[in-house]
Amino acid sequence: MTVPRFLVSHDALENHSTVLTGPELHHLRVRRLRAGSALILFDGVGHQRHGIVTALDRQQARIQFLDEALLQPESPLRLVLAQAALKPNKLDLVIEKATELGASELVVFTCERSIHPATPERAERWNRIATSAAKQCQRSIVPRVRGPIRFNDLRQETAELRLFFWEETTGAALPALAHDHPSCGSVLVVVGPEGGFTAQEAACAAAAGFETVGLARRVLRAETAAITAIALCQFLWGDLGRGPAPGPKDPTDNRDRPL
Repeated sequence: MTVPRFLVSHDALENHSTVLTGPELHHLRVRRLRAGSALILFDGVGHQRHGIVTALDRQQARIQFLDEALLQPESPLRLVLAQAALKPNKLDLVIEKATELGASELVVFTCERSIHPATPERAERWNRIATSAAKQCQRSIVPRVRGPIRFNDLRQETAELRLFFWEETTGAALPALAHDHPSCGSVLVVVGPEGGFTAQEAACAAAAGFETVGLARRVLRAETAAITAIALCQFLWGDLGRGPAPGPKDPTDNRDRPL
C-alpha cells in the first residue's frame, strides 16, 4: 500500500515529532488518515522521514517519527528541462510528467514561435503542479519551475551536456551521442513550442555549444517531444529502466509478520 506523503519545512524533520497544519492538514483529512496511520514527511530538497499520526484534531495533526531510514527515489542524473511556452493545459502536462520522470528543474522560456505567452503569475500554479506530482510519484525532491525567460538567456544555463531538440536537424541521433558520452552527471534538455524552432534559433543554439539532436522521423507534438526526450535521457544516463527501488513499508501493515 502506498504511504501518503506531505510536504513540510526542513525544520519540521529535525526533531522526534512535529505537527501538520494548514494545507497539509487539509490534505491529511482528504486522505482520511487518522491516529495510527502511517505517512511520510519530506522537505522537497531530498530529506524525508517516516512517521505515524499520534493525535488529530481540527487545528493540527501530531506526527511521531520512526527511526528507520528511507531509500532515496531520486535519479543520479541532474536533468533540467527548458520548455518553450505552450498552451496552458499542455504546459501543465509537461510539468507534471517531467516531475514524474525525475526532472531536477524546469525552465519555461519564450521564443519566436511562442504564441501562448507565459507569465510570472502562472509560476505559482506550475510549482503547485510539480509539488502534487512529486507527492504522487513518491519523490523526495520537488523540482523548481522558473521563468519565463527569453530564448537567448538559455545560453547561460549550464550542464555537462546541453541538448537542443529540433525536428529538422541532420545531426546525430541521441543514442549515437550517448555512445560518445557514456557517462553524464547533468543534462539540459531544450524543447521548442508548438510551431517548432526556427532555423535561426537552431543556428544560435549550435553556435552557443548546444548539441542539436532529433527524436524520430515523425514530427512529434511539443508535449510529446518533451516527455520522450526526458525519458530517453533518464534511460541513457539516469535510472529509468533499472527497476523500481522497494518503497517504504507501512509499519501498520502486519501481513508479513510471523504469527
